[in-house]
Amino acid sequence: MGTSDDARLERLFEALQVVNRSLRKGSLAQGGFNITRVQWMILRHVYRHPGCTVGELAERLDVRPSTMSQMLDRLEKVGYVQRELAPEDSRVKRVHLTELGQQVVRQVESIWLTRLSRPFARLTASEQEQLVELMEKLAQSVRDSGEVPQMREERAGDNLEAREGMPDDADLRSGH
Repeated sequence: MGTSDDARLERLFEALQVVNRSLRKGSLAQGGFNITRVQWMILRHVYRHPGCTVGELAERLDVRPSTMSQMLDRLEKVGYVQRELAPEDSRVKRVHLTELGQQVVRQVESIWLTRLSRPFARLTASEQEQLVELMEKLAQSVRDSGEVPQMREERAGDNLEAREGMPDDADLRSGH
């Protein structure tokens, strides 16, 4: 890639970081929720995929199923999720949000939409449409390349509990 391509990519990366920081900065604290960023990611995934299995969640966040079970223990203890045996296979547990867990997701996403709506409103309708179309195109290209980022299990010097991902591209498209 040429220098101008590198410069454009750097500008894009910086812009995405600013938006990401704005969305997540204090959003969990602002809602009064005492959950970690990874717990938030679990709640959002279960909200989008009710009845997903512990194994699916572990794969999504790239952790061992035993690690995911421990994370779910904490969320279950505070009343955000519940696990139940899958009727088709009693060895499998399916995860659902409780009403309280659903409220948490809706409230935090409302904070995100409020934070994003102000700067988005500064664009013309044409610019808004163009931005959305280009971001969807970029997201599809990333998905097609197989490079959709996944969370990584805690490694030496890497604190899994302290990281948070941006909304999934599918979540942004659906307005959730």
